[in-house]
Amino acid sequence: MTKLAGLLSLMLLATSNLWAQLNVYYVDVGQGDATYIDLPNGHNVLIDGGNSGAPIYKFLKDKGVTTIDHVLLTHPHSDHYRGLKKVFAEFDVKNFYDTKAENRDAIGDNNLRELADAEPGCKTHFPEPGDQLNWDSRVTVKVLNSCYEPVITHNNDETNACSLIIRFFYNGTGLLFMGDADSSVENAMTRIFKSGLQSYALKVGHHGSRYSSTEKFLARVQPKVAVISVGANNNYGHPHREAIDRLLAVGAQIFMTTSGTQTLFIPAPQKGVEPVIEGPRPYTPASDLPPAVRDIVYVPPVEAPVSVNSPAGGPPASPALDQLKEAAAQK
Repeated sequence: MTKLAGLLSLMLLATSNLWAQLNVYYVDVGQGDATYIDLPNGHNVLIDGGNSGAPIYKFLKDKGVTTIDHVLLTHPHSDHYRGLKKVFAEFDVKNFYDTKAENRDAIGDNNLRELADAEPGCKTHFPEPGDQLNWDSRVTVKVLNSCYEPVITHNNDETNACSLIIRFFYNGTGLLFMGDADSSVENAMTRIFKSGLQSYALKVGHHGSRYSSTEKFLARVQPKVAVISVGANNNYGHPHREAIDRLLAVGAQIFMTTSGTQTLFIPAPQKGVEPVIEGPRPYTPASDLPPAVRDIVYVPPVEAPVSVNSPAGGPPASPALDQLKEAAAQK
């Protein structure tokens, strides 16, 4: 009887450990962003939805998802919010996390917010920098950037600076999700959060733009894994060679969604078990990349606006950065 009880205990422990795993899926949605996360307590999270509904809908249906506990829109650009319209139309959403950044003269972001308001039982939240989101008692989820006061703009840089940035921490492993934040936000975060940025896996900001992933920022994050959500042969030349070089210089392994959805598994706490990332082999300068990826890594055909990088006078005055500093100071 004692042996049977011991065997049952081991089986229950094994089942509990499997359940307690945190799974991250960096979904291939083309030139856009979407990340799906299974929390250890069985709840789930979707960060952005890509540029159209079809890819994220297929991913969620293939996984058997019917309900999403937490949906986040990092910022109101179409390559992040369009797919979420399909999500609200086809799935039961419990909570919606948003910024108060409004893309002036655009109506798509407002359409999404109307869908969130109309979703039965769905509550909308506007988290502030420094807030902790109580999604799972074993996982620390901290907000590092957000526009929690209204910012109405048609300037892409300002909208990107409003990106809702969050960091997960589970089983000694940090996971940082940067939205489309650029160097001005990164610089502010390094001053405010310091060592609190260190993360095993970095969801690279702005699809690998040269104006994100600065040396100072990466020195704080110290990523072992860097995931770039990007579409092959995109019009922006993402990812840019400069960002790739900086990521490699800090020793990060780089994975791109051009070759499919990338997955990262953080196991339940147990001695000697490390995080596991699955998917195609990481990028290295000497490797043979698929032609479409090789083209966009080394030959960016479109220059990003110079305004996002202001080396002479520093970044321009920004309501988004002001909110970051103010909220963090009050925590």
